[in-house]
Amino acid sequence: MSSSHHAWLGDYEISSTTCSGLTFARHSHDECVIGVNLIGEEKVWLDRRTFEAGPGSITLYNPGQIQGGGAAQGAPWHFVSLYAGADRLASDLGLAHLEFDRALYFAPALAAQLAQAAKGALNVDPLVRELNEEALVLLLGDVVRLSGVRLPGGASAGTGMVARAQELLAAQLHQSVALGALGDALGLSKFHVLRTFQKETGLSPRQWAMQLRTRRAKGLLRSGLNAADVAHDLGFADQSHLNRHFRAAYGMTPGRYQSAIGSKTTPLPRHQTGPITG
Repeated sequence: MSSSHHAWLGDYEISSTTCSGLTFARHSHDECVIGVNLIGEEKVWLDRRTFEAGPGSITLYNPGQIQGGGAAQGAPWHFVSLYAGADRLASDLGLAHLEFDRALYFAPALAAQLAQAAKGALNVDPLVRELNEEALVLLLGDVVRLSGVRLPGGASAGTGMVARAQELLAAQLHQSVALGALGDALGLSKFHVLRTFQKETGLSPRQWAMQLRTRRAKGLLRSGLNAADVAHDLGFADQSHLNRHFRAAYGMTPGRYQSAIGSKTTPLPRHQTGPITG
């Protein structure tokens, strides 16, 4: 018995497969393929040579490489795969070119993190998927480093870049700003933006925008706007989404907060903001 789940996360294709005794004929892909083996022993045939990848292994394939193999008949196997165009992956990481020089690494901790993020990308909640995209971008940087590729620096411009990113996020607080769009506006790679932002603030851009959105929600609730309108105006998916984040930040729901401060809901004018610009 086998099961397989697939999804697109931005420009990446993700799959998670649980099976028994599955084998693949020799084939190739147009994309870079990163495989994470969680359970079982995979026997890999790659460009006329064979090797084994056990639990905790990460396998890396360049576009066009001939590969094949699988698990022995009846043997349990659980693996996660990520497919990314070489140019797209290089661009996301701030590289002019990307090519893996080794096909196998044993890195159990990184493999577990990759698998967790990839599985999170299969979640039905779009916000969960977006957060896992951020996690994957950073983890893919770690994978590329394993292959001996040095990623671009840029820490010296960190503070100024983060301040500009925060301005852009605050200007569009009513909607979720994709990491790629933020990078394009700043003229930087996804990886550079995400790594530098987290280093400076301790949060990803999306997490920082959410805490600002939640903080502003508190002010609007205090002034009397009802929770449903606050959720709409600040770009929460719905009122339950606002409730979840507000309670996590402040220990109570918006309704209880308004009751505690004696607020009376009154209609307030809505606001609008313009599109993200560079």
